[in-house]
Amino acid sequence: MVASTFSSLASASVCPLVPASVLSLVGGAGVVGFSGSRSVVPACVSAVCGAVSSRALVGVGCASGVDSVVRASVCGCSVFSAASFAASSWAGRLVLRSVALVRFVASASSRAGGGVFVVFPSAACPVGLVPSSSSSVCFRGLGSGSWASAAFAAGLGVPVVVFAPFGVPSWGFSSVGSGWWLLSPAPSLF
Repeated sequence: MVASTFSSLASASVCPLVPASVLSLVGGAGVVGFSGSRSVVPACVSAVCGAVSSRALVGVGCASGVDSVVRASVCGCSVFSAASFAASSWAGRLVLRSVALVRFVASASSRAGGGVFVVFPSAACPVGLVPSSSSSVCFRGLGSGSWASAAFAAGLGVPVVVFAPFGVPSWGFSSVGSGWWLLSPAPSLF
């Protein structure tokens, strides 16, 4: 039921309502990072991309799906490519890419007037994943790079916006309506 609900929202020709609070947060951010599913792309991704300020720094990965839509929708993105990282496996390169993307958003946030990390996962958060300022705690093979990126961003003190009509973990998210959630963590001291 949850998967079919998400699929119908993701494939809808009309964008699910993006709350004004989400558009305002994204539009006012000096740096915006994006992460999400490689296979399921909600129609609302383009609407969120349209809210990004032309002066904002934007970071995104090299994958298909959500990453591809963001790259096509926002000019001048900093694209983090897994192929540019050295690791013994492709999965290791994907992790290093995602860690670098989140660190980019976290470090640029203080210089660029605030930031936000926007996530479009395709499934519920893996059990046992929690926010941490340690990348090895977040990226430990639990099965979702999108949620691991969200946990790492939150651990580094970056506000996280998630489109998850199926719900979110108990990290302190607040519902802002229509399947959208906001987590505004305290900045990390590390």
